[in-house]
Amino acid sequence: MTVLLSIIWFLIIISVIVVVHEFGHFIFAKIFKTRVEEFSIGFGPALFKIPGKETTFRFNIIPLGGYVRLAGEEVLEEGYTDTDPALFYNKKPFQKFLIAFAGPLFSFLLGYFLFVGIAGVYGFPEVMVERLGRDSVALQAGLEPGDIIKTANGEYVFNPSILEMEIASGKPLELTVIRNGEEVNVTLIPELTNDRAIFTFYDIENAELLNLKNKEIVSLNGEEDLYLVMSRMENGDPIEIQLEDGSVIEGKLAQYSYFPPTYETGIVYATFSNVIAKGNDFFQQGDKIIEINGVAINNGSDLQNIIYRTQLNTGELMFAVSAKEIINEYKPFSDDALEVLVERNGQIINIDLPKEEFLDFIVQPGILEVPYENWHPKGIEALTVPIQWANNLIALTFRSFGQLFTGRLSADQLAGPVGAAAIIGQAAMIGFDAILNLTALITISLGVFNLIPIPGLDGGRIVFSIYEMITRKRVSPKVEAIVNTIGFLFLIFLMIFVTYNDIMRFF
Repeated sequence: MTVLLSIIWFLIIISVIVVVHEFGHFIFAKIFKTRVEEFSIGFGPALFKIPGKETTFRFNIIPLGGYVRLAGEEVLEEGYTDTDPALFYNKKPFQKFLIAFAGPLFSFLLGYFLFVGIAGVYGFPEVMVERLGRDSVALQAGLEPGDIIKTANGEYVFNPSILEMEIASGKPLELTVIRNGEEVNVTLIPELTNDRAIFTFYDIENAELLNLKNKEIVSLNGEEDLYLVMSRMENGDPIEIQLEDGSVIEGKLAQYSYFPPTYETGIVYATFSNVIAKGNDFFQQGDKIIEINGVAINNGSDLQNIIYRTQLNTGELMFAVSAKEIINEYKPFSDDALEVLVERNGQIINIDLPKEEFLDFIVQPGILEVPYENWHPKGIEALTVPIQWANNLIALTFRSFGQLFTGRLSADQLAGPVGAAAIIGQAAMIGFDAILNLTALITISLGVFNLIPIPGLDGGRIVFSIYEMITRKRVSPKVEAIVNTIGFLFLIFLMIFVTYNDIMRFF
């Protein structure tokens, strides 16, 4: 049922986004009296066609996009002359530019429209401080757990990722936070972190009895530069870690993630609570998890740490390192059953269940309540605030694609149709507001992606039109067709690549 729901919502969302995008091309082509041969939703063979006075509306078998085919867009069709004013080829360069740009423009407008509606009906999530890192700059600046961050340098903060993007620049931030109903101003000066890494080992003796937090690593496999050593290692390689107290830990490498120095403040944001939003055979809606296997659970961070530990098998050990100091550790539980204490209607209830069943339940989207209330912009801000949020997302998406082409962002992080369907299915499990937010994000991403100056995309056509405006020479339709074919083949390869990654990631 979940898979079917994902597919249905995926088809609905993609269809809406594609129709709006292509309608932008269509309406501007009509404004400039350009003949539109086809308005197509999907690719491949047609399921059915609806003939119009000038345009045939096609609904194709592969619902993963769409296109508007203009007369004289690349080659001269039969029935037209070279000088026919209805041909795209014969339009003025600025008209070609606007026809090409209209698709991304309408994608952005759909994003704006959706965010205005979301702001009015559902509101925006708050950015709340859940806890602060030890000796962090945020703690020293005066931030406190429970603070709600409203603005940074005068701009509204809608999402932790937006704030983290500003923090990563290393520039000082003037924050306005809400504390006990009152506004408090805090100045944050991000600090450059050390080299950091997360290690996961296996075949560790008595892993559940070790206490590593706040200890220094002296050497790894006999060498002092542990990051250099780890860069040469592969999963399954033997590991020997010597600590400052003389103890030695031996095991094998299961996983290693390296994080280069970056600017941070030490804020841990509240994203979910320890209160059950949707029950199952063990839990009821409203249950508050207060303890698991004797470990107190006060918030979402505590619960996240338990989830990490529950995912570990006997003999496995995961810990985080900053420079050479172990700043956090996650040890497996000694057996395969969990003893969970919940507060239910003022009473303490003990629930015993297998680790696997707990994990399968707790990691589902929408299972846990959020620890804050959404805020609803009032007055003129009901319009300006969601527009600002959309602008932030557009800027962030442009920056992300830029990092992709410069190598700072891995292509493995791209999501294709399979990944989008899986993410949409997860959003559907949370609620309609999550679906609307995801739709707005996808349409904005589509608008940005189509502006990339790659032949075959709107950005490629925009480049051709700008060239014509500058040189006052028309590009040969044959040359443009060849270039666009090469670009189209690249896009097909990219689609295959991201689909393969999606399958490996989600299945």
